[in-house]
Amino acid sequence: MAIQDNGEIQRLNVAIKNAMRTMTSQSGGGPEEWGPQVYGEGQFHEVRERVMDAVRERVGQRLQDRLREVIKDRLRDVVRDRLANELRMAMVEAQSERGFDFSRLEKRLSDRLAQAAEDPMMEAVHQRIREVLRDHLGDAIRDAVGATAFADQADRIMPRIRERMEPELKDRMVEAARERLRESLRTRMQEVMREKLTEAFQTAVQSGATEPDRMIATVRDRLGEAIEQRVSDAVADRLRDGIRERLEEVVRDRVAGAVRSAITERGQQGGRQMGFGGGFGFGIGIGADGMQMADRLQDQIFDQLRSRFVDAVREQVGSAINQHVQDVLRERLGTAIRASLVEQKLLGGFNPDQFADSVRGRIAYAIRERLTDAVRERLHDLHRDRLRDVIRSAIAEHGGSEFSGFGTGMH
Repeated sequence: MAIQDNGEIQRLNVAIKNAMRTMTSQSGGGPEEWGPQVYGEGQFHEVRERVMDAVRERVGQRLQDRLREVIKDRLRDVVRDRLANELRMAMVEAQSERGFDFSRLEKRLSDRLAQAAEDPMMEAVHQRIREVLRDHLGDAIRDAVGATAFADQADRIMPRIRERMEPELKDRMVEAARERLRESLRTRMQEVMREKLTEAFQTAVQSGATEPDRMIATVRDRLGEAIEQRVSDAVADRLRDGIRERLEEVVRDRVAGAVRSAITERGQQGGRQMGFGGGFGFGIGIGADGMQMADRLQDQIFDQLRSRFVDAVREQVGSAINQHVQDVLRERLGTAIRASLVEQKLLGGFNPDQFADSVRGRIAYAIRERLTDAVRERLHDLHRDRLRDVIRSAIAEHGGSEFSGFGTGMH
């Protein structure tokens, strides 16, 4: 008969643990032979708190430092490579029959520079998040566990905690970075243009820079300095706040379960080494027959996931990518090419590198956003619908009769 009441399940767990401790004590063994599963909530709490603090302080701080550096570097590259050309094109577009429109110049220039900086910044941020987690998360967890009663098992517990935290940490922080970066980059770029662009032109005029190239160079220098300082600081601060919030969410939601699961797994392994049979989840192992069954199931499920599920992912995601890329190209490519050709003509020649960069800037964001949404949607459907079916199919092929009486002591 299945046990439905959570309180009854908890009492059963306690009873089984106490029974096994009593049996061990009567056979001459002490509680220490059972490994970490006999520790109380105080020990779990200590590990959890130390891991949470270590991830917040060491990983969070290192990530903030690395992101601030890379944002400054990428923005400096955009200012150096793009500001002069974008300024020329925006000035031509700001000229009309009614005269020169500085507000139009500010908007066009801020929009284009923000668009030019967004993709390389986001790519660099994604890479830095991955690098920091890879290089520092494991050490932070190991050192935290090493300062507790589980110090002698820190190298074995750390990988289990890490593998439960790292994927979600990366995904949630990248998501936060994407949300905060675009908004803060465009907002602060517009503010800098509104406050500094006219001032930069006045400085160029006062310096006697009447030739176009000299004036552009003077405005670029004055404007570039303000952009590098103020925009990069604002974007870095927004990213810091967003990533800190997501880091705190993951630490709060996942560390406790990851720590308990990792330590419990170590306890189960200790129980199996002592040769005890029993049920799952009680830290007393599943016996030799159960281990053989688990190994066979692992092989069977692995083969099924590797073939059927991977094929389904490849088919569904590949189809989505192909369809959405075609949609974006049909919607955006023609307009991007025409606008880029006009820019080249206004600049007095055709530069293949500038033309390619201009077309890319007009379609890259749309492609990335469309593909991100499409892939996320398809993967969600696959995880929900296909993953369970493939696992169930693998179990059926393994032989359902082998599980008759499983867990009842009759197998």
